[in-house]
Amino acid sequence: MKDIHYCLKDDVKYPTVLKNIKGAPDIIYYKGNIEIATEYKNIAVIGSRKCSARGMQLAYDTAKYLAGRRINVVNGLALGCDSAAIRGALDNNGKCIVWLPCGLDNIQPKSNRKLADEIVDKGGCLVSEYPEGTELRKYNYVERDRLQSGISQGVIVIEADRNSGTMHTADFAIRQYKHLACYYYKMLENSTGNKYLEENKETIVLKQLSNLEEFTDDILHEVQYEQMTLQL
Repeated sequence: MKDIHYCLKDDVKYPTVLKNIKGAPDIIYYKGNIEIATEYKNIAVIGSRKCSARGMQLAYDTAKYLAGRRINVVNGLALGCDSAAIRGALDNNGKCIVWLPCGLDNIQPKSNRKLADEIVDKGGCLVSEYPEGTELRKYNYVERDRLQSGISQGVIVIEADRNSGTMHTADFAIRQYKHLACYYYKMLENSTGNKYLEENKETIVLKQLSNLEEFTDDILHEVQYEQMTLQL
């Protein structure tokens, strides 16, 4: 894959919101327009690979709505909810930021290579903390999950079982003090993770469009400051 670039943590192009999390990478690799991460707000739209038809539709509709508000859609390019969300954003002229758990020359899953190319072609970007040639390893997924929430102002869980990898991103969102929302678990089939999140007072429960509007309004009106380091 050509046109892979990198930026260091003190570079202007390095996403401002990402700098503020604990353990932010000193270097990130990207293909596409990384500057959209700072120019616009970012919301991770995530969920299980094995999701219901209702979950797929909610992922698509949610991302399409966010694109209409000029909010970037973030996720990990997985099958299921992630892919449906990306499709919804792109269909509404939106932009996506995708974090990969390996080098950018090794798109995973391979069946989503065309979708990855479309993301870049339509003004989005692919990002990784791993250099070219880095193979996919199981533990990389959890490492990547902290960055999906880290680059985002908010996280929306569409549909997830309690033991789904999606829950790692949700847990990171809580630890990183991000806005967190999930769809009401009774609306979906594979939603024990949603039910678990609803028991957390920090999670906004989405039952209708007005809830999504309020959630995004809070994020759009929030001012982002870059953390400053004092040198003594």
